[in-house]
Amino acid sequence: MAKFAELERTSSNCTDGCQTSFKYGNQPWNGCSTTGDIFSATCRNVRNFKTYYECRDHGLFVGWRNNEIWWYCSSLAAGNKYKVAELKRPGRQ
Repeated sequence: MAKFAELERTSSNCTDGCQTSFKYGNQPWNGCSTTGDIFSATCRNVRNFKTYYECRDHGLFVGWRNNEIWWYCSSLAAGNKYKVAELKRPGRQ
């Protein structure tokens, strides 16, 4: 139930603008496009997934079909959209 509550709390979050098929700034749209290439590098990572697997698990949780999960999560990877934490190496002494 906690996962559902978190999903509900953040489901209408439009940071950087909501995904839309309308023109957004200098982009023809803001979000994913199924036209053109196999993947859409313009997809937004609205849930701030850190990895493909985190994206996939979310897709399974909300009931996406396997091909939808593969396409969306792969599109995020193609657009380099995963939020990977910066690694900090300990300083040498």
